Amino acid sequence: MSRAALLAGFADRDPENPVLLCDLLDELLGAGRLDDAMARIGKVSTLLRETPGVRFREARCALLRGDAKTAISLLQALLGQMDIAPAGVVHDLAYAQLSEGHAEEALQTLAHTHDADGDDVALALLKARVLYRLQRLDAALETLAPIQSGARLPEVQGVRALLWLDIGDTARASEQAELALRADPDQHEAGLVRGTVALWSQRVQEATAAFEHVLAKHPHSGRAWLGLGQSVMLGGDVPAARSLLERAAVDMPDHIGTWHALAWCQLLEGDLAGAKHSFDKAFALDRTFGETHGGFALVHALRSERKEAEESIKRAMRLDPQGRAARYAQSVLLMDEGRADEARKLVEGILARSPGVGNVPADFIFKLRELVRPRG
Repeated sequence: MSRAALLAGFADRDPENPVLLCDLLDELLGAGRLDDAMARIGKVSTLLRETPGVRFREARCALLRGDAKTAISLLQALLGQMDIAPAGVVHDLAYAQLSEGHAEEALQTLAHTHDADGDDVALALLKARVLYRLQRLDAALETLAPIQSGARLPEVQGVRALLWLDIGDTARASEQAELALRADPDQHEAGLVRGTVALWSQRVQEATAAFEHVLAKHPHSGRAWLGLGQSVMLGGDVPAARSLLERAAVDMPDHIGTWHALAWCQLLEGDLAGAKHSFDKAFALDRTFGETHGGFALVHALRSERKEAEESIKRAMRLDPQGRAARYAQSVLLMDEGRADEARKLVEGILARSPGVGNVPADFIFKLRELVRPRG
């Protein structure tokens, strides 16, 4: 007889015993039997279901089925009933809040933890991820600094690697990522770092392999879809890259860089309406990002909307004097005036200052203009 069956027998003989029910639910959830756990909760009395232990496990069921809102409602009610909340309640509530995009609330929830309570590593990792979402990268690294050993060290190293990458220290990022991947070849964040560093160095095959490996284990990793799409675009297959970046936008709709990468694929295919839609998505996330206004300028310029293009160029240059898209828009306007040599020099200057853009030919903006302009 399985342990779950044994516990089910005990719970059936003493149906109002919360300890027995919680032990059974833990066993079912540990075995991945979510439907059985939910069915068992649905059958118990209202009084038993409202006990803290059962409510906590009901919230965990909600989290496992992707219903963060229900989990938050259940766990917030529990937290309000407790003078000292167990670490599991705090962790799961903060995790659910982060899943819903409420990072500040998650950080406030984590303040309810106590030093000697629960799994310190799990709480530290969650706090670091919350701080990462808030772009408090140094604070996130500080949170993970005390952890130097243990079963979850590869995960800690992977998160550290991603933090160092976003700080701009690729050497430390790669070092931490490779340490993590030696212990756990499927570690998510470390795989992202390995792929991104290869992408930035234009090692297309290596980057592609790294992101594909991540996605084999983490199919909803928006950042891996983004990296794979950028790698494929760098390799020259724009239609395939567009498909991958559209997939990235599904899992990472609040990431400006994803919408910009997708917009460039759409531009290179001559789809100005699609590019405008993607830049609109980016604009909705941050109205002060210069490259988004530069993207608008380029779309206007390619549509021969000179006045609108000039206005967008001014806004883009004010927000980001080094922005590329606005200068591409300027080059289109120069071509419209018959000043092709000046336009070419402007584009060549952009590419010389931005080698990481990829192997883009200097005449790409000329070809793009020819692609989208109606023929007379």
